Amino acid sequence: MLEIILYAIGFFIFTIFLQWLLHKVRRNHNQGNSAIWVGNGAIIVICVMGLMTKNVDYFAALLGFIVGDEVGKQAGWQ
Repeated sequence: MLEIILYAIGFFIFTIFLQWLLHKVRRNHNQGNSAIWVGNGAIIVICVMGLMTKNVDYFAALLGFIVGDEVGKQAGWQ
């Protein structure tokens, strides 16, 4: 159970940090088709990785990513 919580919190923090960093580096161009680590594309990649490795923890990571992605949207980082 602790491992699942750590995956969710870890991906949340990683997502927030990466979106903020890309926002700063790409000068607010992390939007649209050229966006990196945002939206449905990243969600599908995380799901596929979880299915390929048969690791349930990836789905907890997916929840952390979705929450982080929404926080990034609200902050205007994507």
